[in-house]
Amino acid sequence: MKVYVKLLGDLREALGKERLEIELQSHSELKWLIEDRLLGYEGLRDHLIDPRTNRMRTDLIILINDRSVEGSTESERVRDGDIITLAPAIAGG
Repeated sequence: MKVYVKLLGDLREALGKERLEIELQSHSELKWLIEDRLLGYEGLRDHLIDPRTNRMRTDLIILINDRSVEGSTESERVRDGDIITLAPAIAGG
């Protein structure tokens, strides 16, 4: 199956691309996509993984088909044709 990953903000700048097309086995989990496939792209690791905990950043905004994924991504499944959007949280004031 094929999914599409849309990168926003610093993630897009780090990779130099806005969109990736990734082949996966069916019934893949979002966590696997991020940790095993996206970390292979140089420049993304620091934006996806917290170096203090070696776990996925909690300030990362994740959408699947424009639906927010909140909390744990452990059991979130991705399906053929899904568009996964990854964006850094924006803070300001």
